[in-house]
Amino acid sequence: LQRHRLNPAFAPRANYFSVPVISNVGLGVYGNVGPADFLYPKNGELYTYLNQNVSVREFSKNLPKRPVLDLDVDTDILNFGFFTAKDSFWSFDLGLRVDGQIGLPRDLFMFSKQGMAEPDQVYSLKGFDIFQTSSLYASVGHSHDFSWLVKGLKVGGKFRVFVPFEHIGLSLGESTLALGQDAWKVNTDAYGVVAASFMTLNPDALNGDSEADFLTMNTSNIGPAGFGFSFDIGAEYKLQLGTVVDGLTFSISALDLGSYMFKKDYVQGFESKGEAVYEGMKDIEIGGDTKMDETVDALMDEFMALANLKESENPRYSSIGTRAKLYAGVEYPFLKDKMSVG
Repeated sequence: LQRHRLNPAFAPRANYFSVPVISNVGLGVYGNVGPADFLYPKNGELYTYLNQNVSVREFSKNLPKRPVLDLDVDTDILNFGFFTAKDSFWSFDLGLRVDGQIGLPRDLFMFSKQGMAEPDQVYSLKGFDIFQTSSLYASVGHSHDFSWLVKGLKVGGKFRVFVPFEHIGLSLGESTLALGQDAWKVNTDAYGVVAASFMTLNPDALNGDSEADFLTMNTSNIGPAGFGFSFDIGAEYKLQLGTVVDGLTFSISALDLGSYMFKKDYVQGFESKGEAVYEGMKDIEIGGDTKMDETVDALMDEFMALANLKESENPRYSSIGTRAKLYAGVEYPFLKDKMSVG
């Protein structure tokens, strides 16, 4: 019944109405990295990539050029669909969506693996990006059979309206980390944006206070942070030539072609640009009588001071594109359409 989520040209065999709230909960995790990139079985033992039994060359060979992890959460509030004619199907959806993406630079993992492998080692932090948007949406879709024009052809489209409640974005841009014998230097080109009616940046956290929350919450002020829209388009073609390959179906769709636009009153930006020097952990004790939480707090103080984040008067953006997707498929039925492979 939910095939039209992958391609608006797809239509079910009958009308449907889904039970509100509990009808559909979707969780998708996509990426080009996985456990096999960080866990290595050797001689009956399982080692992490940081273990000395895993060479730098072996780890580097497995690691993608740009590790990325996407997270999608989609839950229905209400959805239903019906035929208005044999060749005309309509679908309606109301739901909640959370889109997230984490991009981690390859050099960040190489830094954790080999550290300062040579004098004046430089690591690029380009590709460190975190984006997350939560929104309510409503959509209407239509699938139409054009067999009267081209036998076996269906075309569909869907229009979706978003009401985003919050957006958080962070990018390290062209930032670099240079390691030396006496000091580490970070050339920062980082920026970020927070867009929400109930979240504001905390100046204390930006000033390096590790005990302060990065964001201040006011749940009594939850409301729309802007507006968004997107389109889905798709097509399905089923062979009907009177041959053994009849029923072979090809499909293609492009989803979420659109953008979010946030109210400027709710958009706050922060950035870090320049050079910061880190001379080591001379004031931080590890082991002995020092408690772990004190060590972690001290490390966070050092990190926040190194990041040197400042609130910016002019945020880098107040609108973003939706995360577009492209799907293509092929399916072949057998046993009189009782089963298929695709």
